[in-house]
Amino acid sequence: MSYPEKRIQIDALQQKINAQGELNTEVKKKINYKFRLDWNYYSNSMEGNTLTMDETRSVMVGNLTVGGKPIKDVLEIKGHDEVISEILKIGKGELRLSEARIHEIHKGIMHEDDPAKKEKIGKWKTEPNYIYNYKNERYDFSSPEDVPSQIHDLLNRTNAAIDLIRQNKNNVPHPVDIALQFHLEYVNIHPFYDGNGRTARVLTNLLLISFGYPPFWVKTNERNIYNQYIGDIQCYGGSPDLFFGFAADLILRSQQLVLDAIAGKEIQEPDDLDKRISMLEKELEAIDPNEEVKVRLDADSITDIYKGWFSDLTRKAIPKIQKFNKFFTGTNHNISIMNGGGYVQFVNEEADEVLQKLLADFERNKERFQTHDASIRFSTSYGTLIKGGLKTFGCNYSFEIKFDMIKYELYVDEFTENNQRNQTKLFERLLHKPLTVAEMDLVVNKLTDAIFEHIDYYTKKSGLR
Repeated sequence: MSYPEKRIQIDALQQKINAQGELNTEVKKKINYKFRLDWNYYSNSMEGNTLTMDETRSVMVGNLTVGGKPIKDVLEIKGHDEVISEILKIGKGELRLSEARIHEIHKGIMHEDDPAKKEKIGKWKTEPNYIYNYKNERYDFSSPEDVPSQIHDLLNRTNAAIDLIRQNKNNVPHPVDIALQFHLEYVNIHPFYDGNGRTARVLTNLLLISFGYPPFWVKTNERNIYNQYIGDIQCYGGSPDLFFGFAADLILRSQQLVLDAIAGKEIQEPDDLDKRISMLEKELEAIDPNEEVKVRLDADSITDIYKGWFSDLTRKAIPKIQKFNKFFTGTNHNISIMNGGGYVQFVNEEADEVLQKLLADFERNKERFQTHDASIRFSTSYGTLIKGGLKTFGCNYSFEIKFDMIKYELYVDEFTENNQRNQTKLFERLLHKPLTVAEMDLVVNKLTDAIFEHIDYYTKKSGLR
């Protein structure tokens, strides 16, 4: 099939895509993820990047420690993904190419450890560059001194063609022609010291996307024919239509992928799921075993926490809060296990006596325990300030441990001048992870500081001091 015939197919498929209207969020996410993954992997691997498809996927989700691979390769994938993610967000719309945009894209996708090479990123080449083609014959790209004028001319002609399309003029080039012609001329100039193939593909896809078409990428088994067509054009006067026809097939493939996603079909490669699961397993292996979920909430796990670090915390807290008892009358502190029958009141009793009474009450009512909204609340209740006279006041502060099915959160009341309860979360832990001694001391100190500040503030405010 000739290139003009393939171009007609492209238009027909694009009409089908456009007829779908605005795609739902899930379909767009699925399509964009596939575009990003394949574009990142294939375009960079063409230029010697050593990351596998799985490792590329891993970098895309934020993993910058791909074992045994050069950091340059990792950072170039990361930068490339950031650039194309922004391009995919742009979608169809107004576009004019500029030298500044080309420089920014080059800066985004390149990484160098060598300071001398790093200086070259985002700047036109200053030294000649060349390749050996598929016939092992040397081909020299545009000389450095010609790059500014040739790029300027290419951009002017490309932008002029874009303007004609936007203005709905007659007899203008097809949008795909504009993008692919730009690609050929850009790679022939080869304006940078390195990264020219990647920037060419990014810019070509930027043009396609701005015209409403999907991006394309060259798979591993397609590289030789891609390089051969371009080499024939550069070195031997080959017909651009062969390259255009080749690229048209790649665009058609991307369009069909979009239509398949819209139809609810699977668009991952046949073995992509196995690869993704394998990568997930590798990434999870690196997680600290202490962060694994080992306990789920039930009455027995509450008992274990109660007999463990909670009892240690209570033994620290009770003697400290009892130091304020002498200032008040009608004091009656309490500890309650909410949603599960466990309650004890105390004033001056020893901590172990309080803990024994609470545990006994909880054990008696253990079958009533419910995991929904479960918590343990340690509450102070200082009834009435003895020395307050007509200006007397009370004082109530607490700390609370709130549970869900896999974790607990510890909150402590803080003093506020408006006497409104203000809870501050200090810790969030998996159920099997206890507080340390230092953390218990912090909880007790926060609680007693709030009590002291309350008494201090209201005795001064009322004129008692």
